[in-house]
Amino acid sequence: MNFNYNNFISEIHKDFAEDFHQSEIKSLLDLGTELDKDTPLSTGKRLEVNYIAFSGKKVTEEKQEYSDQLINYSQEIYSGVNMWIADNLRGKSSIFKIIKFGLTGDDSLKPNISKWLQHILLVFSINEKKYSVYINKEKKPIQASFYNKEIRIYPADDEHLDDRLFLATSKDELQRQLKDFFFHQFDYYSLRWTQKSPVKESDDLIEAGASWLTYFKSIFLESKDTNELMYGAQGTKVFQMLLGLYLTSSINKLTVGKDKLLHQKGKQQSFLSRESTEKQSKKTELQRELTDLDQQLEELAIAEKQTSNVNALVLEYEGLVKDIDEENTKRVAVNNSLQEARKNKDIIDRRKQFIDDEIRRLRKEAIKTEKQYSDVKEYLEIGVFFSNLEVKTCPSCSHPVSKDKKTKAASAHTCALCTDDISKDEPEVDTGNLESKLVELEKLKESLENGIGELESEYLMVQSKSVEYYNDIIKREQQYGGLRDVKEINSRLNELQNAISEERKKFASSNETKTEMLNKKAVLNFRISQLNEEPEPIGDQKIEKKIQLFTKAIASLNKIRYDEGQTVLRKLADLMTAEAQSLGLRITEININDRFDIKYKQDGDFLSFSEIAEGEQLRAKLAFYLSLIQLDIEYNYGRHSRFLMIDSPGKEEGDKNYLEGLSRLIKELESRFGDSLQILIGTAERSLENTVKNQNVFPAQSFVF
Repeated sequence: MNFNYNNFISEIHKDFAEDFHQSEIKSLLDLGTELDKDTPLSTGKRLEVNYIAFSGKKVTEEKQEYSDQLINYSQEIYSGVNMWIADNLRGKSSIFKIIKFGLTGDDSLKPNISKWLQHILLVFSINEKKYSVYINKEKKPIQASFYNKEIRIYPADDEHLDDRLFLATSKDELQRQLKDFFFHQFDYYSLRWTQKSPVKESDDLIEAGASWLTYFKSIFLESKDTNELMYGAQGTKVFQMLLGLYLTSSINKLTVGKDKLLHQKGKQQSFLSRESTEKQSKKTELQRELTDLDQQLEELAIAEKQTSNVNALVLEYEGLVKDIDEENTKRVAVNNSLQEARKNKDIIDRRKQFIDDEIRRLRKEAIKTEKQYSDVKEYLEIGVFFSNLEVKTCPSCSHPVSKDKKTKAASAHTCALCTDDISKDEPEVDTGNLESKLVELEKLKESLENGIGELESEYLMVQSKSVEYYNDIIKREQQYGGLRDVKEINSRLNELQNAISEERKKFASSNETKTEMLNKKAVLNFRISQLNEEPEPIGDQKIEKKIQLFTKAIASLNKIRYDEGQTVLRKLADLMTAEAQSLGLRITEININDRFDIKYKQDGDFLSFSEIAEGEQLRAKLAFYLSLIQLDIEYNYGRHSRFLMIDSPGKEEGDKNYLEGLSRLIKELESRFGDSLQILIGTAERSLENTVKNQNVFPAQSFVF
């Protein structure tokens, strides 16, 4: 095939030049060695089973006639068609499953058979080269040896070591070694596909590949699969591998790559959807918190209005304080004036007292002066005559000599004692000084009297002033007593102060709560605004373009493969039509499209395999696989091993036409391709006896082994 990879990339690039550089497309669509894996030309190799032997001791749950029977089965198998004819459930299928076990390592035997089977020896050939597989089930879990030659006796462990290609001690190892061997022999490779990870709760996509066991389904046609042309979801991959059309591996690689991109896109969308859902859920939760918070703020505002009554208390408090200040001002003023009045009265009273004392003193002084004046005057008048004699009583009669007597005597110029005329007598004492003294006393007395008079006048004035001050004090005291009692005001002030303090405490607490709530509201609004923002792009932003790129590339390669494979597909379709008709089917044409869907034209309509009548499906299926083998034999196309095991081909479709057609087909295959293929048929249909020379016919109700 002349396929130019660089031209292919260039053509793809034309449609994606805006999104990808050509080198980027080359990297994404790198096919590596995939381009060299396929060729529709046959390898020319055929698989042929030559000999089978197995042994063991039958073990059954219930006592049967064959219980504990030693089984030592061996059978030569020849090229061409080999047939086992026995009743159903007599061991035909087990023969095929034992062969499958030897060729694939997969033990699909029923447990009641597998558990007593001890030794399996299978000889097969690829072209003329003989190989032997010996499975010793007495070795646990298993021991299998693969020899590069034909061996007809169960080998001991130390036998044929030089010809032993491998030794497997587990079924997995045996399957792996057989896969490598047959993949190499028939130029198979593992077509890949993707599937969900079996790990629970994992959404990862894992890559799986076809095994030799997968491809063996095109060899062993079991009766239970008669309603399917190709087995399971991977049937078309087995078909593609058997055809070996160019670009099959390349298309498979790009298909797997596209599946991974689709899965990645799905995960991205799932993540975005999940993130969007989580954001919406979070946003709803935050908005609910915000709504609750707004309601709490409204309730708080109502409470604040109620708390605002403190303003009335404050106003009353301030008014009372003002009243107290005014009252105190009045009280101080009245008290000051009262104290001033009392001070003035005290001063005036002390002056009054001083004047009174002074008057008393002056009066005493005046009395004293008056007495002195009287004494001096008396002395001047009478005393000078009695200066040397102080006579108190008359010596003669002892009558008192009173002052009055003396004054009278002096006025009469007689002696108070003897009554003698003393007008002519001269006093012995100098009276000049006394007279001066008397003048002075006179003046003093006058001065004192004047002083007393002045003081008495002042006293009257002071006394009047004192009364005035007293009245003033009484007035002030009455004013003071009439002032407002501030005790009640102070008591009310204390009550108001306590009430205001309590209200302010409540308000302070409310205010702190309100601040916290407003801060929280701001945070909630910020977080909601963040959730409203468009999400940042995540993942591969070009993934949709890459998927389109892969889709375009796969479609292009599919078209190339389909166009290039028309020769092979047309020949296969013609062979299938001929084989179907030989089996009695009313099929006039078969088409195979680029997706390897097979359509059967019947009565003018193209039908899928599942749309064919159930009674015809097995024949269509046989026609398909026989045609694949003929394609190899007659045209040297394809990779089928030319080996088939058909279990109960007449089990479901035992009508006369079918059996006649099947018999003719078997004979024709035997005649035409007896040396080029091998078909093993197990059937209960005894009408097929003697159809081929290599038959093993077992009597009715007898076991194959």
